[in-house]
Amino acid sequence: MQIQAINRRALEKYREFVGAMDMVLESFDSLDAVIAKVDPKNAAGGWTVATQKELHGYRVRAFEELERLRTIAKKYEAELISREWRI
Repeated sequence: MQIQAINRRALEKYREFVGAMDMVLESFDSLDAVIAKVDPKNAAGGWTVATQKELHGYRVRAFEELERLRTIAKKYEAELISREWRI
């Protein structure tokens, strides 16, 4: 037996989850501009900074992981919505 209030709450939590993933995905667009501005030679007093190539690699890896998470969430969407979420 499923309770409608629980289903609504689970659906709301799932929408928040998907919205958060979308927000992170949108932030990747502005990340390229930030990476382009990085100059390891301008690092202040003893600090080391990753190169643009390293930062781009981190970006690509993070994007791939986010896409993998989105794929898994889509695969289990019905199950996530049908169950009560625990905090």
